[in-house]
Amino acid sequence: MFTNQTHLQHLLRPDQYTSEEQYRAELRHLFQPAWHPLAVKSDLARPGDFLTFDLLETPILVRNFGGELRAFLNVCPHRHSRLTDKPRGNTERLRCQYHGWEFNAEGRTGKIPDARAFRPWDRDNSCLRRFAVETCGDVVFVNLGENPVPLREWLGAVWEPWQDYGGDYRHAATWEKDFPCNWKIVLENSLESYHIPEVHPKTFKEYSAEENSWHELTDTFTSFRTVPPSDWPTRAGNWMVRRLGRPVENMYWHRVRHPHVTGASLDVMRIMQCVFPTGPATCRYRSLFFTLRGARRGPLAWATYRFLRPIATAVAKKVFDEDGRIYGGVQQGLVASPHRGVIGTREERIFHFQEYVTRGCRGPRELTVAADRA
Repeated sequence: MFTNQTHLQHLLRPDQYTSEEQYRAELRHLFQPAWHPLAVKSDLARPGDFLTFDLLETPILVRNFGGELRAFLNVCPHRHSRLTDKPRGNTERLRCQYHGWEFNAEGRTGKIPDARAFRPWDRDNSCLRRFAVETCGDVVFVNLGENPVPLREWLGAVWEPWQDYGGDYRHAATWEKDFPCNWKIVLENSLESYHIPEVHPKTFKEYSAEENSWHELTDTFTSFRTVPPSDWPTRAGNWMVRRLGRPVENMYWHRVRHPHVTGASLDVMRIMQCVFPTGPATCRYRSLFFTLRGARRGPLAWATYRFLRPIATAVAKKVFDEDGRIYGGVQQGLVASPHRGVIGTREERIFHFQEYVTRGCRGPRELTVAADRA
């Protein structure tokens, strides 16, 4: 059952999906303190493996230093070049592509070509800027803040369920795409099932009945769960789950940790998705997809896993593409809309998300002033 039994007000105005001021406020108040899932451990399995990202207007480099993951601003303190323009790779040393300055796991300088030319040495101002890195399950998170709360504390209610993004579930694929829309459009779409019959007529067909749907709403987290339909894909999935040695729970979960990280799960798969604003009316949507491998070994279990992995991945990408087709139209509609908007009970997680954005973008100082006035 849903928490609300009457429709709700659309709290965000159309201009809050297009304005530069709103975009900057969201970066500062919502995204700067947040943890961002960027990769999985297998992407950085060997010493010297690295990945680079453009995250919230900040170039990031994540690297394996002898088994320890470190994240740095991908900018050399010497002459401001990016350390590397490659999206991924493996190097014996972290070395700037421009003049060959080398850096250790703490971001301090190592070998410097013709180091005598830089006497006296300003060691404090010659270090890379470092960011916090932590993991949940097999997922690697990075935080851009100066003194972030620990990842487990930030994730809160989703820490335990997201621990199994790994283990019995193996990373199958990562994909991302840029969309011509505000990031909130993508996130809000993920928070409701009302669009399913229109947008996913072949993959999901219809939304579940209210008596088989449950929402949980808290200040920083919401969830949706339902019982999958008893059709042949579900029955086939249950057969594969048993062959791989896992109990059949027969439950679909969708969880979000505001502002932008979502995780969905069925017995056969796990998917973590994160939407990053790249401008007032543009965003990047990244997916980390896992399929069940289970603990059972042997020819049948191996064949089942090899069969399940590409099929589940293909279905997940199809759903991703189906949703992606409507984002641009929603953005264009918001630009022209004279309407207030309305939110139905099946969309109540959107109302809760909009409350989070409205409250969060006031910032600590604004909230204190508002409280004093009250």
